Amino acid sequence: MKLGKSTLAKLTLSLICVLLATSCGLPTGNERPDDSKLRDGVKLLMTQFESKYPQSVNWDKSKVKAQISQRFPKGIATEAGWTIKWPDAVTGELSSVVVPWIILAQYPTKFAKDVNTYNGGEPVVAGVAAQITKMQQDTFGSTFFAAVVNQRVSKVDGRWIIFTTIPYLPVTDPAYGFAESINGKWKIVDFGTATVGCNKVPPQVQREFGFSCPPK
Repeated sequence: MKLGKSTLAKLTLSLICVLLATSCGLPTGNERPDDSKLRDGVKLLMTQFESKYPQSVNWDKSKVKAQISQRFPKGIATEAGWTIKWPDAVTGELSSVVVPWIILAQYPTKFAKDVNTYNGGEPVVAGVAAQITKMQQDTFGSTFFAAVVNQRVSKVDGRWIIFTTIPYLPVTDPAYGFAESINGKWKIVDFGTATVGCNKVPPQVQREFGFSCPPK
């Protein structure tokens, strides 16, 4: 059957509209990723971690394999990635996992905070945030160890930035650090889980973000 030009044009337009509507099957940034994507993300994180930090593995591979073969909890979108918790996890299973957005190939326009440890300051510009992220991930020795989130530059002294790290797998606690601009270049000066920046970061900057140091 030969199609007329008008009919062919309408069919072509319809096909284009379908392709645009489905976006080649990719989810919008705020949708929950499907279980297959989350499962693949968890497997990648575990493989990366096991190859770089074999002595720190705290899960049983067979138990986790069975765990993630089941339906995943709903989870929530956070700055670090899609965050899932298993409240009834047993020893050897994963109690939680954060699948990074870069693995999921989607980026939300709205998300919850990973931790509510500090306010103050103002958001860091994208270029500088990327520098801080790379420096901290280089310190970890892996892109897939932890996310660097909630970066805030001080309003009291713009030479200082605070940031938080969120581990993708439940192998350590969230931590925070400070970076300082020295001669126009950013450098991470301290990092940890408590009394970070003491004797290194100006007290007024510490107070701005709700922290203090023990008396000398």
